[in-house]
Amino acid sequence: MSNSETVLGGGVKPSSQLMADVNAGFAFFLDCVVNLFVLSGIMIGAFGFPSEVMFGKIIPGAIVGILFGNLIMVWVAKRSAARTGNTSITSIPMGLDLPTIFGMVFFILGPVYLANLETLGEIAAAEKAWHLGMACALWMAIFKGIFSFFGRAMQQELPQTALIGSMAGIAIVWLGAEALLGVLVLPEVGIVSLIVMAFALISGHRLPFNLPGAVLAILAGTVLYYVLAFAGVGNGYVVTETPDLVPALPTFTLAGFGVLLGESTNYLGIVIPFALLIAASSVNVVAGAKIVGDEYDPALVVRLDSLTTVISAVCGGVVQTTPYFGHPTYKRMGAQTNYALGAAGIITVGGFLGVIAFASLMIPTAVLKPILVVVASDIVRLAFTGSDVRHAPAFLFAVAPGILNYAYSKVTELYSKLEASVTSTLSSDWLANYALLGAMANGYVLVSLVWGAFMVWIIDRRLVRAGVTAFSAAILTLFGVIHSVSPDSGMYLPWNMPDLGGVEILPFRLAAGYVIAGIMLLALHLTGPKDATES
Repeated sequence: MSNSETVLGGGVKPSSQLMADVNAGFAFFLDCVVNLFVLSGIMIGAFGFPSEVMFGKIIPGAIVGILFGNLIMVWVAKRSAARTGNTSITSIPMGLDLPTIFGMVFFILGPVYLANLETLGEIAAAEKAWHLGMACALWMAIFKGIFSFFGRAMQQELPQTALIGSMAGIAIVWLGAEALLGVLVLPEVGIVSLIVMAFALISGHRLPFNLPGAVLAILAGTVLYYVLAFAGVGNGYVVTETPDLVPALPTFTLAGFGVLLGESTNYLGIVIPFALLIAASSVNVVAGAKIVGDEYDPALVVRLDSLTTVISAVCGGVVQTTPYFGHPTYKRMGAQTNYALGAAGIITVGGFLGVIAFASLMIPTAVLKPILVVVASDIVRLAFTGSDVRHAPAFLFAVAPGILNYAYSKVTELYSKLEASVTSTLSSDWLANYALLGAMANGYVLVSLVWGAFMVWIIDRRLVRAGVTAFSAAILTLFGVIHSVSPDSGMYLPWNMPDLGGVEILPFRLAAGYVIAGIMLLALHLTGPKDATES
């Protein structure tokens, strides 16, 4: 039995390589399309952003990034296969980063559009936000390129539990819990899609007539949705007016470079943490690929992702690309490289012809969400593979920041909808706890890596390394790289903190806690047995 079969388990051999690539390709297609739907849906639905700019300029640029990224990762996979003899290698999928979508939409694109709407008008304000978005994407690419020089060191030095644990934290909440919540918005059709995918994709059982699970799930859920809609059952089931197909090709533009050294620099406090998040996440993806038998160079993957973000930005994209955590899922499905080529090709053709915009209005989101649960399930499966059981407690430390980030986002969503008369009655204790929850949530991917590694090194009695990690966390906290208390989650200078109603003292208290932890660990090292493990 191969290493990947041992690790992933829970599957049956596909009837053919073609069927394996078709099934995985459709799942990857849905993964990418969901993020495109989120980007367009929030900007148009929440901010009133003009659809002609979104679907005519931004989405085509994002699609270019998806196409280029997957083409180049297929090339890397084939080169690796030739070098190592691993003919069953699965290419790492590349798509848009979901956390960056939320960050760009709520902290940059949406506010800039609304701030300029009255003075510039709808289209001009949208184009100003678009240009600024492209510039921010270019900055993310620049910083990812810088961080790539530390990629191999991160993979070699950080414990596997920390790397996979931080992935699992994201998977459990943003891919798992959030997707299940989306499924239950329309439970009658969402659960149909979920059960089909749980049976065929998560559990790996073969469907009758070897039908591809992802395709059947979407078709069955969508058909049932429109049956209920035409039957007039209400409760969210409505017959959507058929939109027109409006073709849109990407436009090569250097507009992002025009504001690269101007207004976009005001947002570097937001941009840098997101770039760091993806650099760290890319290393995590490569670590996960290694567990299932596919070897990739983490530094190369980060650099190619940086290049892909640049290509997307000069074609109109405003969101950075990222290697997807779905690699183990597609590996278990038996996919190699054609799945990514097929999915990227269909997204490209469909997007340029206007089918993506059409589908975003016609396919219910509750039917698409289960594919994210499938990806989350395989990431959690990895977390229980190949790690020393002694390190299991570190998994909790690595997962907790992702849970706190998710909790903060949900509380914030509710808090923002409260009227001033209600928020004014909230106690000071509630507001203090809310600020603390926000600080724990910000920079959560890096916090996951720090906390997970920190605990592994304590367990292994590598106390000097754990102590240095605590001191490093203190410095990162003071500058807002992690535990930021800024309203926009950005970075700041500790000696130039703005007045935040008392919250500005929190980074200093958290940093002091990390310093105390570092001193205690070094003291334990100095007073411990001389033959204790240390490096």
